[in-house]
Amino acid sequence: MSTLFDTAIPDHPVYFEDWIDDDGKGAGPWKIACTVSKEGGKLKTDFTGTYPQSTSSINFLLSHSMFKMFIGFYLIAVYDPGNLVNDGFHDLIDMHVPEGSLLNPIRPAALSCRTHLLGRVMDLLAGLLGQKAPEFMTAGGFSDSPHLMFSGYKASGEWFQLYQIGFGGVPARPHGDGMDGHSLWPAFKSIPNELLELQYPLRIEEYKLVTDSGGPGLYRGGNGQRICYRFLDKGEISTHDDRWLSYPCGVVGGMPGARSSKVLVHNHDGSGRREVLGSKADHIVVNEGDVLEWVTWGGGGYGDPLKRAPSLVALEVRRGLVSFEGAKRYGVVVKSDFTVDEDGTDRLREDIRNGRPVGWEKQVFDRGGPMEEIAAKALQETGLEAPTHPSKTLARGPHSGLKWVQDWYEEHRAKDTT
Repeated sequence: MSTLFDTAIPDHPVYFEDWIDDDGKGAGPWKIACTVSKEGGKLKTDFTGTYPQSTSSINFLLSHSMFKMFIGFYLIAVYDPGNLVNDGFHDLIDMHVPEGSLLNPIRPAALSCRTHLLGRVMDLLAGLLGQKAPEFMTAGGFSDSPHLMFSGYKASGEWFQLYQIGFGGVPARPHGDGMDGHSLWPAFKSIPNELLELQYPLRIEEYKLVTDSGGPGLYRGGNGQRICYRFLDKGEISTHDDRWLSYPCGVVGGMPGARSSKVLVHNHDGSGRREVLGSKADHIVVNEGDVLEWVTWGGGGYGDPLKRAPSLVALEVRRGLVSFEGAKRYGVVVKSDFTVDEDGTDRLREDIRNGRPVGWEKQVFDRGGPMEEIAAKALQETGLEAPTHPSKTLARGPHSGLKWVQDWYEEHRAKDTT
């Protein structure tokens, strides 16, 4: 296994970071960061740079055994597939997760929204270990478990309570497209809409994939999902989701996937007013006739979109997975009869190549721009104000005595990068 580390992990440290958009209370984005290096014949994973724990419930107590298992499986599968997977690699991996951080919170710390970070560990591993071997790197994708809760009393007086998990776009892989409208967790299954309508006072008016939500690439990221719930009785809903601000990253030339959104259409009063909901919100009152438009995020793309076969792009336009305009992100011009305009495609691809900045091919990750720029356009693009930097909103809790946390607050107190 030591030989495996020598070949798989570069001599220089490898760093990757990702973000949880907000904590449901207006603070964010929240950074998780990790550096991987070799030290004394062992692999060291250091999560210094991860933000302090939140007073909200987005904290996640990272299991060292689980994280080591993921790393070991990845390295053996990628670099030494002939080796039998065993637990001998555990002793060769050292972990440092700062106490009082999002990934190592101090009691009491709320953990009920931990699935955002649990899923994001998958993207973190791909971003860290894939930098040495991009041919095995996956893009950023549907690394979450969005929750929708709907509860109340039926007209008959009977209590109802729906708990549903949404599906989205799986990231593109180095050997194929990401799956469309899929769950991050393999054991989860889609509940038939007819069963939901029989058991709960609602109607599913739309249930479809979101065209163009998968990031373009040699391999396309999976498309997200759009569901429209019409409520037939008054009740309350809660939404627990993420990626409404940041994008699932594309890798090695691939482009980011699309964001999520939650919109409540107020029909009960005849206004049709559209209210953009936060990704994490509880006890939202809905009335008979109101409609919730629930849109999940797509997966990032892998590889240069201009290398994708034009005939495949045209086929996906026919199938509604990519739009005519969206096909142009692959440099493909599709005619109204769903055939490829060969000359137009050649010209468009040449124009795109010529317009790329110098050094474009060396870019490993495409996050849709720096976080500061993304946040600055939040209201215009999403209908929601950008969250406030955590250093501006967090009250010092039981972890405030830790020197690194105190230093973090001092460093960021006067800064608001968003």
